[in-house]
Amino acid sequence: MPVIVYGITRADHPVPQPAPPGLGHPPQPVYLVRFGPLSAAVSCPADVGVLGDQEAVQHLDLLQRLLARGPVLPLRFGTVAPDEDAVRTEVLVPLVEVMPQRLDAVDGLVELRLDVDEEEQSALQAVLRGSPVADRPTPDALDERIRFGQEIAELIVQRRQQQAEEILSELQPLARSDQPRRRHGGAADPVLSWAFLLAADDVETFDAAVARLRRARPELAIEYVGPLPAIDFIEFPTGNRTSAGERADSFAGTGRWGWGSDSDEHKGDDQS
Repeated sequence: MPVIVYGITRADHPVPQPAPPGLGHPPQPVYLVRFGPLSAAVSCPADVGVLGDQEAVQHLDLLQRLLARGPVLPLRFGTVAPDEDAVRTEVLVPLVEVMPQRLDAVDGLVELRLDVDEEEQSALQAVLRGSPVADRPTPDALDERIRFGQEIAELIVQRRQQQAEEILSELQPLARSDQPRRRHGGAADPVLSWAFLLAADDVETFDAAVARLRRARPELAIEYVGPLPAIDFIEFPTGNRTSAGERADSFAGTGRWGWGSDSDEHKGDDQS
């Protein structure tokens, strides 16, 4: 029977009671497959079926329920192993030496994600308001129109950079650590896409700060998700090759379990 794998925990991690149902058909209770100091939270449905948005929400809910009882490192949504033996040998065994320390490092900590953006028309109106650019007629020549558009785009980028700096100046002091989740600095990039690491006890304070931002900046669309496992702040196996061509710390040598890849060239792309 297929085994759906949700995340890695300590061997003594308590499963919420009653055990929550996992994904697939029919849903089966989530339980732990253990090896040494680690365990994997799994369920064994007769059929995995099609996993869509509803199942993604359920997957996140399972991770949050596990996180409430201790650190958990998520696997990619929809990760399926052929059986429990594969979970032990291909998922847990390669991590026995490194993952307990990484779990310890995020114990009691959670990740919060903030995504901020502004509609193009709102940003355009804001940068033109009171700007000398607003009083200039649109040029007739193509080259001049292109330069005119580039000038306006640069004003929008400058506005987004200032907005991001102001938001970060309010939130960074509340977090243990923080880092970007997406590329910034381009005209088509969001105002902000950022991850914050903080103690679970400090989440309410951070919630209140985000609520103040929403009231103070109604022109911005502020999406706020968490608490989540601290996936953006954990050093994952990368799949790098040694000089002899063998993989070091590779997590089974592929990215099929959700960590690492056959190549690092896409590292830093959109993470979800």
